[in-house]
Amino acid sequence: MSLPPTPHPSPPRQRRAAGMAMAWGLCVALSGLILPSAHAAEAPLTTAVEVRSLREEEAAKKLPVELRGTVVFIEGPNGAIVIQDSTAGTYFRGQNETSLQPGDEVQVKGVTTPGTYLPGIEQASYVKLGHRELPPALPTTYADILSGRYFFQRIAVEGIVHAVVPTSDESRSILTLALGQDLLEVRICAPPQEGRLLTDSRVRIEGLAAGGVNQRRQLVQAIAWVHDWSGLQVIKPAPPENEMPLISGSKLLAFDALGQDRHRVRIAGTVIAAFPDGEIFVRDDATALRMQMLKHLPLPLGTRVEVIGFPKMQRFSASLVHAQVLRQEPGPVPAAIAVSLADLIKGKHDNDLVTVTADLTSSFQTEDGHVLVLQEGGRSLRVQMPADGRQLPAGARVQVTGICLVDSNTASGTTSTPRSAHLRARSASDVAVLSAPPWWTARRLALAVGLLLLAMALCALWIAFLRRQVRRQTQALRRQIQHEATLEERQRIAREFHDTLEQGLTGLALRLDAVKARGADEKSGRLLQASRRLVSQIHEETRSLVSELRQPSHEALDLKTELAKIAEEHTNDCGPAVEFQADSPLPALPSHIVHHLKMIAREAVTNALKHAQALHVVMRVHMQSQCLRIAVADDGQGFDFEARHHGQAGRFGCIGIEERCEKLNATAHWRTAPGQGTVLEITLPLNTAA
Repeated sequence: MSLPPTPHPSPPRQRRAAGMAMAWGLCVALSGLILPSAHAAEAPLTTAVEVRSLREEEAAKKLPVELRGTVVFIEGPNGAIVIQDSTAGTYFRGQNETSLQPGDEVQVKGVTTPGTYLPGIEQASYVKLGHRELPPALPTTYADILSGRYFFQRIAVEGIVHAVVPTSDESRSILTLALGQDLLEVRICAPPQEGRLLTDSRVRIEGLAAGGVNQRRQLVQAIAWVHDWSGLQVIKPAPPENEMPLISGSKLLAFDALGQDRHRVRIAGTVIAAFPDGEIFVRDDATALRMQMLKHLPLPLGTRVEVIGFPKMQRFSASLVHAQVLRQEPGPVPAAIAVSLADLIKGKHDNDLVTVTADLTSSFQTEDGHVLVLQEGGRSLRVQMPADGRQLPAGARVQVTGICLVDSNTASGTTSTPRSAHLRARSASDVAVLSAPPWWTARRLALAVGLLLLAMALCALWIAFLRRQVRRQTQALRRQIQHEATLEERQRIAREFHDTLEQGLTGLALRLDAVKARGADEKSGRLLQASRRLVSQIHEETRSLVSELRQPSHEALDLKTELAKIAEEHTNDCGPAVEFQADSPLPALPSHIVHHLKMIAREAVTNALKHAQALHVVMRVHMQSQCLRIAVADDGQGFDFEARHHGQAGRFGCIGIEERCEKLNATAHWRTAPGQGTVLEITLPLNTAA
């Protein structure tokens, strides 16, 4: 029995009435000393409704209770003892209790306890005051019992008995009572009465309202407890079985001018499915019907049966519950009806044996077996089948035979329309694979597409790598061609220099030697000697230039030394003076940069002496802000830079200087004007030079 537990009561032994009264007075006198001072400070609760009205946290405070009531139910020697006064009912627990009986009037004293559903009394002691009639039972409905308002109070219900079965130890009975469409479980603390047929009888039961409670203190099941069979009264006996009407399944719970009395009916048909849980499905001439058997019977498919049972509305169609087989005879196995997935949702084939053909999209295991998901024409269907160890491949074309069951429905006006349905296969053989799934499944196709995309990505990377290599090779080949073309051009220029300029310088040197041999004054001799040295130097540089053009030298050159040589070429005694100034030390530079800077300085000095008619030229090399700066300043006549730079044909000095600066990533800047001299500044960033 699902009654809230209340531990360790201590009842006294049975005594004579005078002795019990004296003992009760003694208990009352001692209670003021035994109970805690907190309880003594509060007035005790004196009615059952005060106890059961406490909230859980209030009942846990162990408030004092002193109430007088009548015993209405005793669960057992160590079970709950339910008492009821004029207000409501509550309980306390007995300990080896054998003296109390329903109807005894008792005075109970103890403290409150929350219980598992409603508050009760613990640490209870009682005095039996006498015996009286039980409180009157309150007429109730199933909804009243399930609401909990009459929990642990005497109630009276009236309904039709569906079944009476013994408990596992056969010491008690469980009676199923139909209260309209609801089924109430009645637990009778006595074994079934032999020879008494209560099934389909209309009875009145007076007992105790109770129920099943979960861990959240919620009432989940309505139950009534009856102390013995005296609490049951037969109002109308069950009609004889041969007088029960034989009707078609299509007429079950249909309109009747006199209404539905909910008594048993007889239905005849052919068994189309039988499941181990006691459900069988029968098809008659008009419809198919589900029946929940009272006892499981092995009924072969095709058996002609005559069944009696109670009509009950299930999810969508009426069925029989607590059914029994009256007659059976063998017959041919019935055929399944071929339908589409769209036909199943119409509800016409509810509880009938059908067969569908569709594609299997997925499958999974459950506690009840195996579940398949079919799809056809944009609709899906769930199939429940017994587990057989097979692993059906997704995408296969299958044919499934089973019982169509409408799961839910929606009401539109006065019409109920099916909303979802599923199939329940009778055995694994009801599922047949018509064709294997195509090799190109969605998963494999996705894998193939992924591999293809990966291959394309690798190809794109390889193509990009090849293009990069081609660009590198092309650049290398272009550099090689340019280098070879440059070498060839250098050799051509070297040949031209050798055949023209060098030969002319050699002839000029010979003529100067001849003039000197004829004799001259001292001043002319010095001039001839200086001219001869100049020609020899020019000759040597020309030969060096020709050699450099044919085979470039990789020896390191010093900028200060090379610029100093330019200054040494022009002395004061032979004309204009060239002065050289340099910071020390200067950074080391590559040979080709030193060569270009030297040629720029030479060109600037030559222009100053030849065109500007300067008398004094200063070359200065210094470092400034991580840049190498070369300045060539003269005191000549100056010139119009724009006109000379862009307007005169055959003048290539400035253009050559700018071209050499462009190769070095250096800058050239002229400051000049007619009659004001000229300053050329060359700025070379050292990071570029490096």
